Amino acid sequence: MAWGPASGRFGRVLAGAREPVITALPLTAPTALKVRGATAAHAQLINASLVGSPVIAASDRYSGVVYQGLDFPTLEPAQQSVAQDSIVIVSGLLGLAGLADPLPDYRAPMDASLEGLGKLAAYWKPIITPILQNAAKREAVIDLLTQVHRSAVEPAGENWFTIDLVHSDATGGHAAKFAKGQFARWLLDHDLTELRRWKFQGWTAKLR
Repeated sequence: MAWGPASGRFGRVLAGAREPVITALPLTAPTALKVRGATAAHAQLINASLVGSPVIAASDRYSGVVYQGLDFPTLEPAQQSVAQDSIVIVSGLLGLAGLADPLPDYRAPMDASLEGLGKLAAYWKPIITPILQNAAKREAVIDLLTQVHRSAVEPAGENWFTIDLVHSDATGGHAAKFAKGQFARWLLDHDLTELRRWKFQGWTAKLR
């Protein structure tokens, strides 16, 4: 399978909006993508050949600390199904993606400013916000986004719940990201009404 802008859960809706990002990424300096050296050369290479490139599932493609905390491969099959149906990723390249979506290797930080397009967060905000707000009319939207990714959406509605993780001795960093993944994992089997019950290595979840 090869990747194209219409791929994945939101491909039909967002294919047209993805095209300008695909065009702008190869024209953007690596420093704007927040990479240097060998990593910069790799970023330029993969961003220049996105369409038609090999793919793996988003649950395998994203391997940062949050996803290490979620630890998708160790979930029970029923939990994996819930995660694939309910977790939505806010992405600089894709706008929105699901965990089961086929994704290419790419470099497009949400806070990057692309050549001829501007900052990705500002570009995507008017496009993906209505999709998420419409979802919030039908079901709970639980916002676990980082500050950078929160700048790409506008919360709205009584079904939109913004969650922050708090710790008496720590502020952010890898520990907070890992805890966020653990919290997302916990939510697969629990309801927000049980929020006060969740604890992980001193971290607790707070509804903003």
